Amino acid sequence: MPKPLVIVESPAKARTIAGFLGSDYEVMASIGHIRDLPKSGLAIDVDNGFRPEYEVPAGKKDVVRKLKAALKNADELILATDEDREGEAISWHIVEVLQPKVPTKRMVFHEITPSAIQEAIDNPRTLDLKLVEAQEGRRVLDRLVGYEVSPVLWRKIGSQARSAGRVQSVAVRMVVERERARMAFRRGGWFDLEATFEALDVAFGASLTELNGVRVASGNDFDPSTGQVAAGREVVLLDEGQAAALVAALRERPFRVRSVESQQFVERPKPPFTTSTLQQEASRKLRFPAAKTMAVAQRLYERGFITYMRTDSTNLSEQAITAARTAIRERFGAEFLPDSPRLYRGKVKNAQEAHEAIRPAGERIRPPEAVAAELDADERRLYELVWNRTVACQMVDARARRVTVRIGAETDAGDNAVFRASGKSYEFLGFRRVYVEDTDDDGTFDKSTIFADKLSWPTGIALYDGGAYVTATPYIWYFKDNDGDRKADVRKQVYTGFRKFNVQAVINNLKWGLDGYLYAAGSSNGGQVRLGAEPASAPVIMATADFRFRPTDERFE
Repeated sequence: MPKPLVIVESPAKARTIAGFLGSDYEVMASIGHIRDLPKSGLAIDVDNGFRPEYEVPAGKKDVVRKLKAALKNADELILATDEDREGEAISWHIVEVLQPKVPTKRMVFHEITPSAIQEAIDNPRTLDLKLVEAQEGRRVLDRLVGYEVSPVLWRKIGSQARSAGRVQSVAVRMVVERERARMAFRRGGWFDLEATFEALDVAFGASLTELNGVRVASGNDFDPSTGQVAAGREVVLLDEGQAAALVAALRERPFRVRSVESQQFVERPKPPFTTSTLQQEASRKLRFPAAKTMAVAQRLYERGFITYMRTDSTNLSEQAITAARTAIRERFGAEFLPDSPRLYRGKVKNAQEAHEAIRPAGERIRPPEAVAAELDADERRLYELVWNRTVACQMVDARARRVTVRIGAETDAGDNAVFRASGKSYEFLGFRRVYVEDTDDDGTFDKSTIFADKLSWPTGIALYDGGAYVTATPYIWYFKDNDGDRKADVRKQVYTGFRKFNVQAVINNLKWGLDGYLYAAGSSNGGQVRLGAEPASAPVIMATADFRFRPTDERFE
């Protein structure tokens, strides 16, 4: 009995969709393009409107034969390739090669879930020839540029070079411009001072910013073409001898707090992932190269865990926003949920806003622990990254306070030196409870094991008699199990600046190792900690949690 033939690009995608559609449909894979420009020769008729000369590669002839055989027994052809330009072009080539005599429909979807596939089946469209032409234009331009540029690349770089096209050519131009700027660069020298102060037996760092009321020069004050201080910059330029003399003159002098500035501010969450931002964050946090990120994302998409991963849109569907807000309310409470949904619009010119940002698929986005058993290690890590970013983008702002302290002293010769220390503390973590951009972090957060909101680290800048001193007191980590009746604490003195720390504790017969870093200079503000447990007869448990500093010097007992 004839039935519809559904054609997708990959076997993995075909298996997933076939499982949703059942035996009433036959689902097959084209395994990418079934027709393309030949590998050798220009294959572009430049004298006849730049007409491309396509062919079916030898490796795809068997695929074409099987698709034609399946089409003979079909009463309908449904093209279910990806929704971008490349996917539309694949579908167009399939039609051009197979020449179907049965009705042909195009189904598109952002995610591979039963409801999304059914909706796409119920609401087909025709091929979008504008997308096809856009892809063909890019393909032709690649060949026209690459056919001329690639031989030059091979001669200059050697066998390790592959080819050059419209993208690589622009990148080469950027490299050339940077190299010319490097060759024209002239070095300049300057010295600055970093001081270590102590208050309440705690050390913190500060930088020299002013000398006799004039700002001290830094690297940004130099003209790269001359190596000298740029014209119009009123700064003090210290050489090595002057800096050393100033150190000697200030070493035994009394320092006093000149001013304390405190300012409240908010941090807003970043938009959900596009292809570009996903690649960047996966590189920072997971150490994935771009190719690996896209390969893992492709598997997650084809198996129905995330939405389509090639997109320049930051839009979220109403379904996705509802799912994210539901997850926030259930997992973190109403205080982390804004009154109205956050809407994001892409700033990229010509962005395909009909697409959606990369997010977990489904009407109720499954948390990482719910899908962990179905994914391999790389898939789990990337899925968690997508889940965290999607949920965080719909959470409330983080509220924080930035404090700057100016500390000064005068030498016997009358030179007035001012040092500056600054930091920030979070009064309410908001979205940072879930996600912080640009922080390297390769663990997973297991709320059933560790309660991040029970972490306390008292520190900050305390005021007295119109002055100030920086404090950092011992902290206590609280660990509680699900019953909430067992806890252990670890105490260690904290030092400010970019310094690592580590402690160990034994909790419920598990040896926990803690290590982390601070990411603020001067008076410390916050950061992340990574925790790992290695019980004798269980897998390694990893967790990460943001911590925040309280502006107080009280001890917690």
